[in-house]
This record gives sequence, structure tokens and C-alpha cells, in this order.
Amino acid sequence: MTSSPKRLFAISPEEVGDKPKFSWQTGHGTHIAAVGSLNVITIRNRQGDEISSIPLKGACLQMKWDKDGDTLAAITEKSNIVYLWNSSSQKTSTIDTQTKDHTTVIAWSKSANLLAIGTSRGNVILYDQQTAKKVPLIGQHSSRITTMAWSKDNLLAIGAEDNRISVMLSTGSVIQRCDANDVPKKIKFSEMKREKRGTYEESTVSAIIGKKNLGLWVVADPNSNAAQSAGSQLFTLNFQDKYGDIIDYEWFGDGYIMIGFSAGYFIVISTYHKEIGEELHKTREHKGYLSSIAISTALNKAATCGNGGIKLHELSDQYAIDSIITIEEGNDNLTEIGWSVDGQLLAVAKNTGAIYVYLTKLSMLASVWQQKIAFMTSLHEVSIYDHQTKTKVDNVHLTTEIEPSVLAMSDVYIAV
Repeated sequence: MTSSPKRLFAISPEEVGDKPKFSWQTGHGTHIAAVGSLNVITIRNRQGDEISSIPLKGACLQMKWDKDGDTLAAITEKSNIVYLWNSSSQKTSTIDTQTKDHTTVIAWSKSANLLAIGTSRGNVILYDQQTAKKVPLIGQHSSRITTMAWSKDNLLAIGAEDNRISVMLSTGSVIQRCDANDVPKKIKFSEMKREKRGTYEESTVSAIIGKKNLGLWVVADPNSNAAQSAGSQLFTLNFQDKYGDIIDYEWFGDGYIMIGFSAGYFIVISTYHKEIGEELHKTREHKGYLSSIAISTALNKAATCGNGGIKLHELSDQYAIDSIITIEEGNDNLTEIGWSVDGQLLAVAKNTGAIYVYLTKLSMLASVWQQKIAFMTSLHEVSIYDHQTKTKVDNVHLTTEIEPSVLAMSDVYIAV
């Protein structure tokens, strides 16, 4: 087991309020957006410095970055307004959906500048950011939209309280629907492990159905016989009662899914048809509760949080625990965990009102001069180790203004 990751900074309850949520910038971005009961989104850089803030007229329901990390979209309770914050100009604009119902969920396309907006009456609005054009799609579902996700092929999957899932093209044409036996949540697009690939790069829709089941559904080519046949079937996976409710799940690798449960268990399953439903791995690392899981493809690691703190697992070595982060302020009431895109930073939210950010990966920068070695000990910190005495040089502690990508040392100077 490696040493526990170092805390970089914290966002306090006084800064965000309680019940905080956060969202890491996508693309090459390095910002984190955070909001809580104070109803002000704070945008922070990797050092924790605030670079912008967005006052909201209500409690934030959701925040989402577009595919490149250029724009942050946010919606609030009982409102039909969408807030858009531009990372270049650092200015905020708003979209009025001009509907009589409220926004409930948003989702950015993975391949275009399209924002899908779901509403409390089952309607969907597609907003084209380049043209500022809004396309209302009325009556897509008969009740509140609960979850939405785009595929790499620009298909939009929608789940609602009418216990139905639909998939549409970016033009708004619905190509398939399927029925579930409960409300779908946390809908995602990925690809089941198959011997033969279909038309789409991502053709599998997954969702938590109710509290106990995970639903999988393969979207057929709209021109195929399967798509035109009456009623598409949702494949439902059931799990042991002792696991509790499904809290979270993540796709990874070649069609694998990690699922976290309320009783502290997480399991790994394969979606390959010969193995589907089999538990390839099971562990209970959190004895009281598990509240969130996150996977970093950059690090090939998974993180879980619950009582006992944050536990980092290797995805390649029997999911062994790589390190444990104990929250100094207590491991109770942890609600959400998430990695930055590059896997360097890991954030965790506490329901009572704080967000903590840890350094989970450090750039391997170092320079050698004679018996001395200069190396990075944090994003902005350089330390020196004396190989002859086998000790750290205590009187040299350099804090850099920039986050170095090159490090060099001579007998007198260190350059970054």
C-alpha cells in the first residue's frame, strides 16, 4: 500500500454552505466548480484560488461542463433558466427555455456544441450553443425527466418518471423506446463486450432502475429489423439483498461495470454475454455505508468513499487497496467523489458543507547535480534530497509560482 495522498486545499462550509456538489472541468481544463446551500457557484483553480463566482437564484440542481471544458452549464430548482459560464471570458449568460415547466436535468453532447435540457413535464429542449437556437421537443415523456446522457455517436438517451427510456437522434427524432419496471436514474452510454460490433461506437444504454436493479439495453441501428420490431427489451440485473441499494456505478475497460451499494459493498461484473450477471469481484471495504465511486482511466484506479474514508483501488491487481485517505474532519457524511480528467486531483464532498481536494498523482520531474536530487513534492513545491547523507535538505524548500513542466538544477540554481 502506498502513502496517503496529500491534501491540496479545502472549500469550507462558510464558502459554499451545506449539501455541496462539485464538477471537474473537462477537456484540458484544470478548474473545479463547487456549489452548496449558499447558492453561489465558485470556480477554483488547482491551487484552490477562486477565479470566478456565479450567483444563482435558487438551489443548484446540476452543473455540467461541455465536452471541451469551455462552458459550464447549471440549473436551479423550480426555474426554467439555464446559467452558462464561459471559461475564456469568465462571464455568465443565461438561457430562458421559455417553457411553462421547470428544468430538471441537463446533458452536453460528447461530439457537438449541443445542450439537452429536460423538464418536469417530460419535455426536452435542444440548445445549439453555436447558433443559440433552441429546439423544443414537446411530450417526449409523460412525466418528469430524471436523467439524460449522450453517446459518442450523438444519440441522446432519456429516462423519466413514466418508467420509460427513449433514445433520439440529435435532430430530435426518437429511434427507440423501452419500458422499465421503475424510475430510471444515472443513465449512461457505453459498449457491452461483444464478439461483433454494431453500427454505433456506443450502443449500450445503462441505468439504475428503482433502487435495486441495473438495466442494460442495446440500441439497434434505426434501419435494422430489430429497431423496427415492436418493443425493445431492457435486460435487468438483480443483486443480493444484503448489498442494499445501488448507489453508483461506472463502466471501465472492455465492457466491465463497477457497482457500489449502500451497505458498503462494491462488485465488478462483465457485460460479455457468456459472463453477464456473474460477479467477477466482490468486496466490502466500507462496513457502514458507501456513497460514491469514481474511476480514473488515466491512473487505472477506482476510488470509493464511505465510512472509513476514501479508498483507492488498483483496477489491474484484484482491485487491491492502493491507499486510504482519512478525512481529518471525520469520515461521516461523505456524499460524492470525483477525479480530475488527468487523474492528478481527487475531490470529495461532505454533506455538512465542505469539499476536500487531494493530490493523487505527481508529475515525475527531477534533476540531479552531483549527489543532490531536486524533485517535486507537490504541484508547486520542490524539495532536495542528498544522496550521500540519505536525507532531505531541510533548509531548501522552494515554492514555485507556476506548475512546472521542466525542472533543472545546477550547483547554485534551480530552474522551472
